[in-house]
Amino acid sequence: MPGTSTPYTQEMVMIHRVFRREAAQLGQFVGAVRTGDVARARQLAGVVREYIGGLHHHHSGEDELIWPLLHERAKLHDDVVTLMEKQHEALDGTLTDIQQVLPRWEAAAEAPDRDDLVAALAEHRRILEEHLADEENLVMPLVEEHLSYPEWDLVGKNGLEGLPKDRVFLALGAILEDASPEERAEFMKKVPLAGRIAWKLIGQRQYRTWRAAVRGEAA
Repeated sequence: MPGTSTPYTQEMVMIHRVFRREAAQLGQFVGAVRTGDVARARQLAGVVREYIGGLHHHHSGEDELIWPLLHERAKLHDDVVTLMEKQHEALDGTLTDIQQVLPRWEAAAEAPDRDDLVAALAEHRRILEEHLADEENLVMPLVEEHLSYPEWDLVGKNGLEGLPKDRVFLALGAILEDASPEERAEFMKKVPLAGRIAWKLIGQRQYRTWRAAVRGEAA
């Protein structure tokens, strides 16, 4: 368990699990859409856009709250921080490629556009996997050494509080889906009491319903 002065960087691993899982599933779901199934294409296009928005939000928090502090305090490892910034730029490029194909595919669900989108999602996933691994292995030890607990806590709060209100439970459900009991308990400490109650009464059902619609599962 984390101490009161040490950043609990396992939270970042939990967030990364979401992006790894969603990036992999989006490629599979898009690839399975039948030619001409515009309704499913439009549904998944919306999910792709939400994924892109979530990744942008996550990365902007790191750009604003983590990299400047590490540039200042971990100068011996400045090359690592610069690498993270360059990887963010590369990922932005892959998201731009996805967004260029997405409107064509959702408009008519044609096979060539679907295949182009699957290829763009695969390239995005390749660069994403490399970035997430580097961030966990190279950067999180620097965060534990050079950021205070309140500074790290601000990163987590920015992640949740910056989301649209109607998407908070979906984000929370995605984070908790593959979490261990210990990870779940630690992460939920960041959620206010009213939010924890609302999650039990409303949020869990909302997330299951959304997940079932996207994945074609029973809620």
